[in-house]
Amino acid sequence: MPEIRSANVGIQPYQYVRKNPSNIRKVSIPVEQNNQPKGMSKGKKITIATVAAALLGIGAVVITRGRAAAKAAQKAKLLADIPPELQTRFSAIKDLKGKEFVDKAYSELVEYMGLKGVAPKEVAIKNTDGLLCVTGGYNFIDNTIEFSEGFLTKLNKERQIGLMAHELRHCKQFTDMLRTEGITVEKYVESTVKSMMEEAKNNALNFQYQAAYNKAKEQGRLQEFLANVKKQWTEDLSKQVRENYKDVLAMPKIKADSPEGIKAHENLKAMSEYVGLGFLGTGSDAYRNNPLEVDAYAFGDKMNEMFQKFIQAVNI
Repeated sequence: MPEIRSANVGIQPYQYVRKNPSNIRKVSIPVEQNNQPKGMSKGKKITIATVAAALLGIGAVVITRGRAAAKAAQKAKLLADIPPELQTRFSAIKDLKGKEFVDKAYSELVEYMGLKGVAPKEVAIKNTDGLLCVTGGYNFIDNTIEFSEGFLTKLNKERQIGLMAHELRHCKQFTDMLRTEGITVEKYVESTVKSMMEEAKNNALNFQYQAAYNKAKEQGRLQEFLANVKKQWTEDLSKQVRENYKDVLAMPKIKADSPEGIKAHENLKAMSEYVGLGFLGTGSDAYRNNPLEVDAYAFGDKMNEMFQKFIQAVNI
């Protein structure tokens, strides 16, 4: 499913002026009346200096400990919503860069999401970017995830994590459908063919389909044409799905009345109503509000946010 996705925490510093005499408690030394010395003795001066130095030392320790405590509290706050398992996985990838980061991060996400043996083996980097954006997504027929070159060169790690998580969420949605009782390969494909036909009709670059559509309409054979297209596309795509998802189809079935099964049937309906991104990578309200995208965006954004907080915590 094609996809284009296009907390700062400050620590208030302690204000402490160590050279300001007001920070040092004055010490008075009583003397006998009529015998008050004109000046302070050397010994007493040393005593006052010692006390002052001690107070300054104590203040420095208090400041240091206060700052350390503030940093620890801030770090704990940032990590509070990140599961320990995910923190461990983030630790394994935080220092990697480029394709090495993408490959390792993808592997960690697949395992964390329980999609090992189900998800595509890797993220493929293919083709050049679109006119205005990085392109790519999850292909629900081929069971592949790919992005254009800008995914590596134009996006930071947080965005890469978020987009990979988004597409893997789609992978889970579609593989769960195929594994759920009552959803056959044909039903899976048929639920998408309707939206695919509508997209082909409205795609100004699909000259062949539009010419055949208009010709059938002029001849009064439009319904026959649409029925034939639906039948042919369903047959062809079903063969591809059986081949590309053979490992998934061999897995144990999900009960239709289980929470996962109920969700899969809801997603099947959403799949039939799906509207893809526009030619320039822009998404309509129908696209954004489709349950499949609402779920994937929420998950991807959450992973993006957690990785960002993790990096902030590490750098405190």
